[in-house]
Amino acid sequence: MHTKLLDAHVHLTDDEFSSMLEEAMNMLRSLSMKAVSVSMDLATARKNLELVSSYSDVVIPFMGIHPWSATESLDEFGDFIAKNDSMVAGIGEIGLDRKYVADNEDGYKRQIRVFESMLSFAEKLAKPTSIHSRGSLDDVLSTLKSYSLKGVLLHWFAGSKKQLKQATDAGYYVSYGPVLVPSEDKRSLLRDTPREFVLVETDGPVRYAGCFENKVALPSFLPSVVFAVARTLRLNYDDACGLLIQNSAKYLGCML
Repeated sequence: MHTKLLDAHVHLTDDEFSSMLEEAMNMLRSLSMKAVSVSMDLATARKNLELVSSYSDVVIPFMGIHPWSATESLDEFGDFIAKNDSMVAGIGEIGLDRKYVADNEDGYKRQIRVFESMLSFAEKLAKPTSIHSRGSLDDVLSTLKSYSLKGVLLHWFAGSKKQLKQATDAGYYVSYGPVLVPSEDKRSLLRDTPREFVLVETDGPVRYAGCFENKVALPSFLPSVVFAVARTLRLNYDDACGLLIQNSAKYLGCML
């Protein structure tokens, strides 16, 4: 299959996808797409291995502990990574989220320890990362400086233009999702993003109101995001696809 697009961040192991998984896989194939399926914890990392065993033509498995799951055992997760390192395409979804532990400094310190551990895995294995940074972008950017990483994606980028410049100056990718379609604020950020660092995602099964009618995000949403990218950057659709797949291959460190 000649891949035309990459969904850079989606949760295909989420329970909401269980009843429509085959439909989603067929969509990926029919649209000549691949998807980076990220995990949240050890259970979804294991499910990702099962998923790629059946759908290796369209699924790229990332393994990681999300900040919401920071109470997970690092030893168990480390053992899992060590046993399955050849199957791990990347480390994610990982990161920090101050809003989730707003009044719990110990909880945030635990998130930091887990995040640093995940970055160490990525550095040791020379794997790309997919990073969550809600309410914590400055801390994420500061932490990343201590690691030598092959590919860094700040997924669903929601920072300021100053933070955007800091991120792209460091060589980090940023991804835009279905919110780009109705949001002028997001399109303004995109216009300020160096083209070589732009990726697209759905973050399914997130539901999007407005023009997406609060439906679970499926692969079929991504062409609308690409069309919004094309219009914002004044490209035709095919050229936008070419740009995005080139960026995706560089981020992942492999041909698609």
